Amino acid sequence: MKKTFYVTTPIYYVNARPHIGHAYTTINADFLARWHRLDGYDTFFLTGTDEHGEKIAQAAERAGKPPQQFVDEVAEEFKKAWEVLHISYDDFIRTTEPRHKRVVQRYLQEIYDRGDIYYGEYEGLYCVGCERFLTEKELVDGKCPDHGVEPEPRREGNYFFKMEKYRTWLRDHIQKHPGF
Repeated sequence: MKKTFYVTTPIYYVNARPHIGHAYTTINADFLARWHRLDGYDTFFLTGTDEHGEKIAQAAERAGKPPQQFVDEVAEEFKKAWEVLHISYDDFIRTTEPRHKRVVQRYLQEIYDRGDIYYGEYEGLYCVGCERFLTEKELVDGKCPDHGVEPEPRREGNYFFKMEKYRTWLRDHIQKHPGF
């Protein structure tokens, strides 16, 4: 039986050009991919960009460009950086690509059809920089500890996963398979 190894970087936000943190993570993933290839593993190395989000829309607006043009340009900078660093990825995925959208839509539809997704509203304190809601306990003097700004109160509709349905199964699986 052929040994397989899969490694992926985060899919990087394209609200700014690549920086040393992106390079560090990608070089580490590249090292793992190369090592496993040398050791005879059938290896697949994925990297790419996440091109959705409020931070990205704001960055495009600041740059005076339409969002798609902005993300196209920044994604290209990531590809050029990986070329300069001789990164050996097998695929570069962009969340604005039709192939990515099709897969996400298919799987979300399957999950929805099983009754595992429901629509609801969420209200709380939102940090645009973190792109997430923060709890009062996480705040430092009423501000986001990472960005030093007061999060804004928000209420938004969203789809939620019914995790409770799988709680017992997941807990039992983890206990029965300590290496999981």
